[in-house]
Amino acid sequence: MDQKETAMHTGPIDRLWVVTDPTPLSTIDDVLFETDAAGLVLQVRGGLSEESHPTLYLDRESAEADALARLAIVRGLSAIAGGMAKGDIRTATRVALLDDAGRVVIEADLGRASQ
Repeated sequence: MDQKETAMHTGPIDRLWVVTDPTPLSTIDDVLFETDAAGLVLQVRGGLSEESHPTLYLDRESAEADALARLAIVRGLSAIAGGMAKGDIRTATRVALLDDAGRVVIEADLGRASQ
């Protein structure tokens, strides 16, 4: 969660945003949706469960940030798993996520691989 202060909500909740865990083939529309209380009940009756780790938000901005982060993690792990099948990644020490223009968005050291 970011460092911004969260305002307390008072009063009725008309709309909320739900984020669920993605699969490697999911799109943002698969994991992020807007609903109301009645719609949420229908989602649960239709199969939405704790297994997909649903998280409820009152604003789209926070929900979208969570959904995009979940998608990046799952896609990144899928890409790494695919890379493992193609070669030895035991010597990998750094990972980076690039935007469409090839600029680094996130990069991190992986540390030294154990031998």
